[in-house]
Amino acid sequence: MPWSLRVLIGAPLVLCALADLIASPGAATLCGVVLAFAVGWLADRVARGAAVPALAGVGAATAGLVLEVVAAQGGSWLLSIGWSLVVLAGCLASVARSRVAFVYVGIIAAAGILSPLGVPDLSVLLALGMATAMATAVGIGLQVRASRQHAEDVRREVMLRERTDMARELHDLVAHEVTGIVVLAQATQSVTDQPVVRQALARIEESGQQAMEQIRGMVQTLRTEPAAPLDLRPTGHGTSGLRSLASDFIATTQTPVEVDLAEVALSAQVDAALQRVLAEALTNIRRHAGAATRVRVILTALSPDEALLRISNDGTGVRGIGQGSGYGLAGLRERLAVVGGTLSAGRRDGEWVVEATVPIGGDRR
Repeated sequence: MPWSLRVLIGAPLVLCALADLIASPGAATLCGVVLAFAVGWLADRVARGAAVPALAGVGAATAGLVLEVVAAQGGSWLLSIGWSLVVLAGCLASVARSRVAFVYVGIIAAAGILSPLGVPDLSVLLALGMATAMATAVGIGLQVRASRQHAEDVRREVMLRERTDMARELHDLVAHEVTGIVVLAQATQSVTDQPVVRQALARIEESGQQAMEQIRGMVQTLRTEPAAPLDLRPTGHGTSGLRSLASDFIATTQTPVEVDLAEVALSAQVDAALQRVLAEALTNIRRHAGAATRVRVILTALSPDEALLRISNDGTGVRGIGQGSGYGLAGLRERLAVVGGTLSAGRRDGEWVVEATVPIGGDRR
């Protein structure tokens, strides 16, 4: 729970406790105030996901019982416990994931609403006030829960889409290589007269064609839109794909773009991953950095085994077109992790910088 939210919740609790002690000093009130702070601590633990719903239910039932006892003895209704129950109900509603948890939310709400009924004269008014406060707290908690769930669903969707794209690109890469093997086997069969060699080549050709059919079948099950065109393909030819993406961006923007791509030997998988990083970074510049006056795209070799792709712009991030999901970077990190790379993004020295570090080597062409 953020510290600002703790202050917002804890400050009224302290004021309510002081009001209780001043209005009705005594051992029973003091015990009730101590219990109120215990319930507030429990609410904080629940918000962090560190307490089970059963513990919250027990705390609520105990607090409600103390309220009834104090009221039955002729004391005043304790504002501190009432407020702590409202906070506990809202916190539990924000993290509830099962029917049992929602049952405990109901128990806490009932305990809070029914607790002032033993107070003479103002019991109905206090019960209505508690019902309003409980409804508000639970409603806010459910809204927070829905927002978290939506963010998690979006993150999973982005991850799934990223993995699907990776599978498609892997299909393109393998298809290119296997097709080359099949064509080479067919061509060699036509120029050799040795039966053993021809038989071996025929077997290679047959195996390659079977592999292609199986790969196509596997990838087909991953396609949500089989006819959708793909923007990226593993080129396996160093930096040609990156240069093409940069050129397309330059042709569609008036912002000065500096491109410095070193000739680095990249494997096809790494090439495809870097294309994905560059495409996402340039798209984000269009969306969020419309006021940028310069854009830099730099690829350099950090060592014989490692390369760095750096995309930067001096935009403020307050003007652009369109809105993103906010989870593109998460997908890129997963994509780079597959090929042994890392990704960092953030503001440095007045610029927004995206850096991808990847290994050099592998399938060099």
